[in-house]
Amino acid sequence: MLRAALDLLVPPLCWACREPAGDRLCKACRLRLPWIEPLAPRRRGSLLQQHWSPLEFEGPARAIVHALKFHCATALAALMAQQLADSLPPRAFPPDAALVPVPASRLRQRQRGFDHADLLASELAKLMLLPLVRPLKRDSALASGQRGLSRGDRLSGRGMQVRAVRTAPLRVVLVDDVCTTGATLELCATALLAGETTAVSAVTYCSVP
Repeated sequence: MLRAALDLLVPPLCWACREPAGDRLCKACRLRLPWIEPLAPRRRGSLLQQHWSPLEFEGPARAIVHALKFHCATALAALMAQQLADSLPPRAFPPDAALVPVPASRLRQRQRGFDHADLLASELAKLMLLPLVRPLKRDSALASGQRGLSRGDRLSGRGMQVRAVRTAPLRVVLVDDVCTTGATLELCATALLAGETTAVSAVTYCSVP
């Protein structure tokens, strides 16, 4: 009751354009979401069987990601998960797979108070009725993490290391908010495939062209 009364007095703002809206994303920004072909082309030498990413990292999609990561808009994780569930085909989520969030660094988790990819994966697991497991840990080798590094440097692990701290399922779907170069996903896949996992794919909310 109190929440409804407050919304009438002070309508919630759209997280993309900051205009009054009846939801987390106004109708105009929903229409401006930059949808793309969701199945990303497979890179040469990639360890990922498939990579699904239905939005380009531009416009309202970029604003949503930044609001979640930098403005603690944690409720947006549910919206992002719903959009992924609605836009991706069933084969993006094999019934025998488990969802694994791409882990944030310990420094980022302390600064934000949460792990954004973990929130997204948790919401997605509830919608897709798939188990959620957290076998990966991430350590930054540089204070700035991977920011500013080339894809080659990222793939070499110069900016970060990912390791499996417990056994993961045979089939895994990695979950993250943004794919920039794909290097983080590849490092996660390397860590998983070094154990008992035999198949790794990925789902990201959006990607950099």
